[in-house]
Amino acid sequence: MVIDRRRRNAWLTSVAVLVAATGCTGADEPAVPSGSAMDPPAASEATPIDSRVPVVVGAPIDVTTLTGRIVLSTEDDVYTANADGSGLAVVTRSDGPEFDPSWAPDGGRIVYRDSRRGINRNDEIFVVDADGGRPTNITRDPANDWGPDWSPDGRTIVFNSDRSGVMGGFLVSPDGTQLRRIRTDAYVEYPAWSPDGRRIAFMGGDSAAEYDIWVVDRDGHHLVRLTDSFGPDGWPAWSPDGTRVAFTSVRDDCSYSDAPDCRTTGDIGPHHDVWVVRADGTGLHRVTSEFGQFVTWSPDGRYLLVAGYDLYVIRPDGTGRASLDVAGLRGSGLFPDWIA
Repeated sequence: MVIDRRRRNAWLTSVAVLVAATGCTGADEPAVPSGSAMDPPAASEATPIDSRVPVVVGAPIDVTTLTGRIVLSTEDDVYTANADGSGLAVVTRSDGPEFDPSWAPDGGRIVYRDSRRGINRNDEIFVVDADGGRPTNITRDPANDWGPDWSPDGRTIVFNSDRSGVMGGFLVSPDGTQLRRIRTDAYVEYPAWSPDGRRIAFMGGDSAAEYDIWVVDRDGHHLVRLTDSFGPDGWPAWSPDGTRVAFTSVRDDCSYSDAPDCRTTGDIGPHHDVWVVRADGTGLHRVTSEFGQFVTWSPDGRYLLVAGYDLYVIRPDGTGRASLDVAGLRGSGLFPDWIA
Protein backbone atom coordinates (compact mmCIF):
# COMPACT_ATOMS: atom_id res chain seq x y z
CA MET A 1 0.00 0.00 0.00
CA VAL A 2 1.36 3.43 -0.94
CA ILE A 3 0.76 6.21 1.55
CA ASP A 4 1.00 9.89 0.74
CA ARG A 5 3.17 11.70 3.24
CA ARG A 6 0.52 13.88 4.82
CA ARG A 7 -1.83 10.97 5.49
CA ARG A 8 1.11 8.86 6.65
CA ASN A 9 2.25 11.40 9.21
CA ALA A 10 -1.26 11.81 10.57
CA TRP A 11 -1.39 8.07 11.14
CA LEU A 12 2.18 7.96 12.45
CA THR A 13 1.54 10.65 15.03
CA SER A 14 -1.90 9.58 16.19
CA VAL A 15 -1.11 5.87 16.36
CA ALA A 16 2.53 5.59 17.30
CA VAL A 17 2.84 8.54 19.63
CA LEU A 18 -0.52 8.79 21.32
CA VAL A 19 -2.31 5.49 21.00
CA ALA A 20 0.81 3.53 21.90
CA ALA A 21 0.54 4.95 25.39
CA THR A 22 -2.99 3.84 26.16
CA GLY A 23 -2.27 0.80 28.27
CA CYS A 24 -3.68 2.51 31.36
CA THR A 25 -6.13 4.90 29.73
CA GLY A 26 -8.21 2.71 27.45
CA ALA A 27 -8.10 1.72 23.82
CA ASP A 28 -9.45 4.95 22.41
CA GLU A 29 -8.01 7.48 24.85
CA PRO A 30 -4.41 8.63 24.35
CA ALA A 31 -2.31 9.26 27.41
CA VAL A 32 -1.39 12.93 27.62
CA PRO A 33 1.69 14.05 29.54
CA SER A 34 0.58 16.07 32.55
CA GLY A 35 1.73 17.14 35.99
CA SER A 36 4.25 19.75 37.04
CA ALA A 37 7.24 17.63 36.11
CA MET A 38 6.10 17.51 32.50
CA ASP A 39 4.56 20.95 32.07
CA PRO A 40 6.23 22.73 29.13
CA PRO A 41 7.69 26.21 29.52
CA ALA A 42 5.56 29.23 28.81
CA ALA A 43 5.02 30.07 25.17
CA SER A 44 7.35 32.64 23.66
CA GLU A 45 7.17 34.96 20.68
CA ALA A 46 9.18 32.49 18.64
CA THR A 47 8.71 32.16 14.90
CA PRO A 48 8.28 28.41 14.40
CA ILE A 49 10.53 26.67 11.88
CA ASP A 50 8.92 24.09 9.61
CA SER A 51 10.60 20.82 10.59
CA ARG A 52 9.49 19.03 7.43
CA VAL A 53 12.23 20.76 5.43
CA PRO A 54 15.29 18.50 5.00
CA VAL A 55 18.38 19.60 6.94
CA VAL A 56 21.47 18.77 4.89
CA VAL A 57 24.93 19.37 6.34
CA GLY A 58 27.90 18.34 4.22
CA ALA A 59 27.93 16.09 1.18
CA PRO A 60 25.04 13.58 1.16
CA ILE A 61 25.81 9.96 1.93
CA ASP A 62 26.01 7.80 -1.18
CA VAL A 63 23.11 5.45 -0.50
CA THR A 64 24.29 3.04 -3.21
CA THR A 65 27.16 2.07 -0.90
CA LEU A 66 24.86 1.00 1.95
CA THR A 67 24.85 -2.71 2.70
CA GLY A 68 22.65 -5.11 4.64
CA ARG A 69 18.89 -5.48 4.84
CA ILE A 70 16.21 -3.32 6.42
CA VAL A 71 12.75 -4.18 7.65
CA LEU A 72 10.09 -1.50 7.88
CA SER A 73 6.33 -1.16 7.83
CA THR A 74 3.53 0.98 6.54
CA GLU A 75 0.21 1.32 8.35
CA ASP A 76 -0.84 -2.10 6.99
CA ASP A 77 2.07 -4.41 6.26
CA VAL A 78 5.68 -5.32 6.95
CA TYR A 79 8.32 -5.13 4.22
CA THR A 80 11.99 -5.88 3.72
CA ALA A 81 14.44 -4.21 1.36
CA ASN A 82 18.12 -3.87 0.68
CA ALA A 83 19.76 -1.06 2.64
CA ASP A 84 20.12 0.97 -0.56
CA GLY A 85 16.33 0.87 -1.03
CA SER A 86 16.24 -1.81 -3.73
CA GLY A 87 14.74 -5.27 -3.56
CA LEU A 88 11.48 -4.42 -1.80
CA ALA A 89 9.59 -7.52 -0.65
CA VAL A 90 6.25 -7.85 1.11
CA VAL A 91 6.35 -9.96 4.29
CA THR A 92 2.75 -9.68 5.58
CA ARG A 93 -0.38 -9.36 3.47
CA SER A 94 -3.28 -9.57 5.93
CA ASP A 95 -6.02 -6.95 6.15
CA GLY A 96 -5.41 -4.49 8.98
CA PRO A 97 -2.39 -2.93 10.70
CA GLU A 98 0.79 -4.99 11.06
CA PHE A 99 3.87 -3.00 12.08
CA ASP A 100 6.61 -2.53 14.76
CA PRO A 101 8.95 -5.03 13.05
CA SER A 102 12.32 -6.21 14.37
CA TRP A 103 14.83 -8.61 12.82
CA ALA A 104 15.96 -11.86 14.35
CA PRO A 105 19.77 -11.58 14.56
CA ASP A 106 20.28 -14.18 11.81
CA GLY A 107 17.90 -12.34 9.47
CA GLY A 108 15.72 -15.41 9.04
CA ARG A 109 12.65 -14.21 10.95
CA ILE A 110 10.86 -11.01 11.91
CA VAL A 111 8.83 -10.21 15.01
CA TYR A 112 6.11 -7.57 14.74
CA ARG A 113 2.92 -6.15 16.22
CA ASP A 114 -0.37 -7.45 14.89
CA SER A 115 -3.24 -4.95 15.29
CA ARG A 116 -5.68 -6.34 12.76
CA ARG A 117 -8.55 -6.12 15.27
CA GLY A 118 -7.88 -2.37 15.55
CA ILE A 119 -5.10 -0.40 17.20
CA ASN A 120 -4.96 -1.23 20.91
CA ARG A 121 -7.65 -3.86 20.61
CA ASN A 122 -5.99 -7.10 21.65
CA ASP A 123 -2.71 -6.28 19.92
CA GLU A 124 -0.51 -9.38 19.71
CA ILE A 125 3.13 -10.20 18.96
CA PHE A 126 3.67 -12.37 15.88
CA VAL A 127 6.76 -14.04 14.42
CA VAL A 128 7.06 -14.72 10.70
CA ASP A 129 9.77 -15.97 8.34
CA ALA A 130 11.52 -13.06 6.63
CA ASP A 131 10.41 -14.32 3.23
CA GLY A 132 6.77 -14.48 4.34
CA GLY A 133 4.80 -17.56 5.20
CA ARG A 134 2.36 -18.26 8.00
CA PRO A 135 2.87 -15.93 11.01
CA THR A 136 2.75 -17.35 14.54
CA ASN A 137 1.09 -15.59 17.47
CA ILE A 138 3.49 -15.86 20.43
CA THR A 139 1.57 -13.84 23.04
CA ARG A 140 -2.09 -14.92 22.84
CA ASP A 141 -3.42 -12.62 25.53
CA PRO A 142 -6.52 -10.37 25.44
CA ALA A 143 -4.43 -7.42 26.63
CA ASN A 144 -2.36 -5.24 24.30
CA ASP A 145 1.20 -6.35 23.49
CA TRP A 146 3.53 -4.34 21.26
CA GLY A 147 7.00 -2.85 20.75
CA PRO A 148 8.88 -6.16 20.25
CA ASP A 149 12.67 -6.41 19.90
CA TRP A 150 14.72 -9.56 19.29
CA SER A 151 17.67 -10.30 21.61
CA PRO A 152 21.18 -10.43 20.09
CA ASP A 153 21.49 -14.17 20.82
CA GLY A 154 18.14 -14.89 19.16
CA ARG A 155 16.70 -16.66 22.20
CA THR A 156 14.41 -14.00 23.66
CA ILE A 157 11.98 -11.34 22.51
CA VAL A 158 11.27 -8.33 24.71
CA PHE A 159 8.01 -6.42 24.38
CA ASN A 160 5.72 -4.21 26.42
CA SER A 161 2.19 -4.99 27.53
CA ASP A 162 -0.68 -3.56 29.52
CA ARG A 163 -1.79 -7.02 30.66
CA SER A 164 -0.88 -6.26 34.27
CA GLY A 165 -2.93 -3.07 34.34
CA VAL A 166 0.24 -0.99 34.31
CA MET A 167 2.60 -0.80 31.35
CA GLY A 168 5.36 -3.36 31.84
CA GLY A 169 8.16 -5.07 29.97
CA PHE A 170 8.03 -8.81 29.29
CA LEU A 171 10.40 -11.45 27.96
CA VAL A 172 9.30 -14.47 25.93
CA SER A 173 10.96 -17.14 23.81
CA PRO A 174 10.39 -16.91 20.04
CA ASP A 175 8.08 -19.94 20.24
CA GLY A 176 5.86 -18.23 22.84
CA THR A 177 7.11 -20.14 25.89
CA GLN A 178 8.94 -18.95 29.02
CA LEU A 179 6.99 -15.73 29.42
CA ARG A 180 8.20 -13.60 32.34
CA ARG A 181 7.97 -10.00 33.41
CA ILE A 182 10.90 -7.61 33.80
CA ARG A 183 10.70 -6.85 37.51
CA THR A 184 10.98 -3.09 37.66
CA ASP A 185 8.64 -0.40 38.95
CA ALA A 186 9.27 1.73 35.87
CA TYR A 187 6.65 2.23 33.18
CA VAL A 188 8.22 0.35 30.22
CA GLU A 189 7.43 0.96 26.56
CA TYR A 190 9.24 0.22 23.29
CA PRO A 191 12.12 -1.70 24.90
CA ALA A 192 15.37 -2.25 22.98
CA TRP A 193 18.18 -4.72 23.68
CA SER A 194 21.77 -3.67 24.23
CA PRO A 195 24.20 -5.45 21.86
CA ASP A 196 25.53 -7.63 24.70
CA GLY A 197 22.01 -8.70 25.67
CA ARG A 198 22.46 -7.65 29.29
CA ARG A 199 20.51 -4.40 29.35
CA ILE A 200 17.32 -2.99 27.91
CA ALA A 201 16.68 0.64 27.00
CA PHE A 202 13.09 1.85 26.92
CA MET A 203 10.85 4.90 26.87
CA GLY A 204 8.87 5.42 30.05
CA GLY A 205 9.31 6.40 33.64
CA ASP A 206 7.46 6.42 36.92
CA SER A 207 4.03 6.77 35.29
CA ALA A 208 2.24 7.11 31.95
CA ALA A 209 2.66 10.89 32.23
CA GLU A 210 6.45 10.64 31.97
CA TYR A 211 8.45 9.61 28.93
CA ASP A 212 12.22 9.67 29.17
CA ILE A 213 14.88 7.19 28.10
CA TRP A 214 15.87 4.65 30.73
CA VAL A 215 18.11 1.59 30.88
CA VAL A 216 17.59 -1.45 33.10
CA ASP A 217 19.25 -4.85 33.41
CA ARG A 218 17.25 -7.62 31.79
CA ASP A 219 16.39 -8.93 35.26
CA GLY A 220 14.96 -5.55 36.29
CA HIS A 221 17.90 -4.38 38.41
CA HIS A 222 20.04 -1.24 38.10
CA LEU A 223 17.49 1.15 36.65
CA VAL A 224 19.23 4.23 35.19
CA ARG A 225 17.65 7.33 33.69
CA LEU A 226 19.47 8.67 30.60
CA THR A 227 17.34 11.69 29.68
CA ASP A 228 15.20 14.26 31.47
CA SER A 229 13.17 16.51 29.20
CA PHE A 230 10.05 18.68 29.39
CA GLY A 231 8.83 16.86 26.31
CA PRO A 232 8.59 13.10 25.85
CA ASP A 233 11.64 11.18 24.64
CA GLY A 234 11.11 7.81 23.01
CA TRP A 235 11.93 4.94 20.66
CA PRO A 236 15.50 4.20 21.79
CA ALA A 237 18.00 2.27 19.66
CA TRP A 238 21.45 1.07 20.81
CA SER A 239 24.56 1.66 18.76
CA PRO A 240 26.19 -1.63 17.64
CA ASP A 241 29.11 -1.09 20.01
CA GLY A 242 26.80 -0.48 22.97
CA THR A 243 28.25 2.91 23.85
CA ARG A 244 25.39 5.15 22.68
CA VAL A 245 21.62 5.25 22.45
CA ALA A 246 19.78 7.10 19.69
CA PHE A 247 16.23 8.26 20.34
CA THR A 248 13.69 10.82 19.22
CA SER A 249 12.25 13.71 21.22
CA VAL A 250 9.63 16.45 21.05
CA ARG A 251 11.73 18.78 23.22
CA ASP A 252 12.25 21.16 20.26
CA ASP A 253 8.56 21.41 19.40
CA CYS A 254 7.18 24.90 20.04
CA SER A 255 4.65 23.43 22.47
CA TYR A 256 7.55 22.42 24.71
CA SER A 257 10.34 24.82 23.81
CA ASP A 258 10.48 28.61 24.14
CA ALA A 259 13.61 28.83 21.97
CA PRO A 260 13.42 31.27 19.04
CA ASP A 261 14.21 28.38 16.66
CA CYS A 262 11.59 25.97 18.00
CA ARG A 263 10.09 23.56 15.47
CA THR A 264 6.60 22.78 14.19
CA THR A 265 5.30 20.20 11.74
CA GLY A 266 2.48 22.44 10.59
CA ASP A 267 0.39 19.29 10.86
CA ILE A 268 -1.73 17.55 13.48
CA GLY A 269 1.11 16.21 15.61
CA PRO A 270 4.21 17.45 17.46
CA HIS A 271 7.65 17.79 15.98
CA HIS A 272 10.11 14.97 16.74
CA ASP A 273 13.81 15.05 16.05
CA VAL A 274 16.76 12.69 16.56
CA TRP A 275 19.19 12.75 19.48
CA VAL A 276 22.07 10.59 20.71
CA VAL A 277 23.25 10.09 24.29
CA ARG A 278 26.01 7.94 25.73
CA ALA A 279 24.92 4.81 27.57
CA ASP A 280 25.91 6.45 30.88
CA GLY A 281 23.67 9.48 30.24
CA THR A 282 26.43 11.90 29.23
CA GLY A 283 27.23 13.47 25.87
CA LEU A 284 23.66 14.30 24.88
CA HIS A 285 23.48 15.95 21.47
CA ARG A 286 20.97 16.57 18.70
CA VAL A 287 21.63 14.79 15.41
CA THR A 288 19.18 16.77 13.30
CA SER A 289 16.37 19.25 13.80
CA GLU A 290 14.49 17.76 10.85
CA PHE A 291 11.37 15.77 11.68
CA GLY A 292 12.10 12.13 12.48
CA GLN A 293 10.20 9.87 14.85
CA PHE A 294 11.77 6.41 14.56
CA VAL A 295 15.46 5.64 14.33
CA THR A 296 17.82 2.67 13.99
CA TRP A 297 21.58 2.24 13.51
CA SER A 298 23.43 0.77 10.56
CA PRO A 299 25.16 -2.51 11.51
CA ASP A 300 28.57 -0.81 11.44
CA GLY A 301 27.41 2.15 13.54
CA ARG A 302 28.34 4.72 10.91
CA TYR A 303 24.81 5.83 10.05
CA LEU A 304 21.33 6.30 11.45
CA LEU A 305 18.22 5.42 9.46
CA VAL A 306 15.38 7.78 10.34
CA ALA A 307 11.68 7.54 9.55
CA GLY A 308 9.86 10.86 9.45
CA TYR A 309 8.11 12.67 6.61
CA ASP A 310 10.91 11.10 4.62
CA LEU A 311 13.01 7.99 5.13
CA TYR A 312 16.62 9.11 5.31
CA VAL A 313 20.10 8.20 6.46
CA ILE A 314 22.34 10.54 8.40
CA ARG A 315 25.57 10.30 10.37
CA PRO A 316 25.41 10.52 14.18
CA ASP A 317 27.17 13.88 13.97
CA GLY A 318 24.35 15.29 11.81
CA THR A 319 26.16 15.29 8.47
CA GLY A 320 25.46 13.53 5.19
CA ARG A 321 21.66 13.46 5.27
CA ALA A 322 20.34 11.58 2.21
CA SER A 323 16.88 10.28 1.31
CA LEU A 324 16.44 6.54 0.98
CA ASP A 325 13.99 5.78 -1.79
CA VAL A 326 12.38 2.39 -1.20
CA ALA A 327 10.59 1.68 -4.47
CA GLY A 328 6.83 1.57 -4.02
CA LEU A 329 6.82 3.27 -0.61
CA ARG A 330 7.59 6.80 -1.82
CA GLY A 331 10.33 7.31 0.75
CA SER A 332 8.08 6.39 3.65
CA GLY A 333 8.40 3.54 6.12
CA LEU A 334 7.76 3.20 9.85
CA PHE A 335 9.76 1.48 12.60
CA PRO A 336 12.86 0.61 10.54
CA ASP A 337 15.41 -2.00 11.66
CA TRP A 338 18.71 -2.77 9.93
CA ILE A 339 20.92 -5.87 9.93
CA ALA A 340 24.11 -6.84 8.10
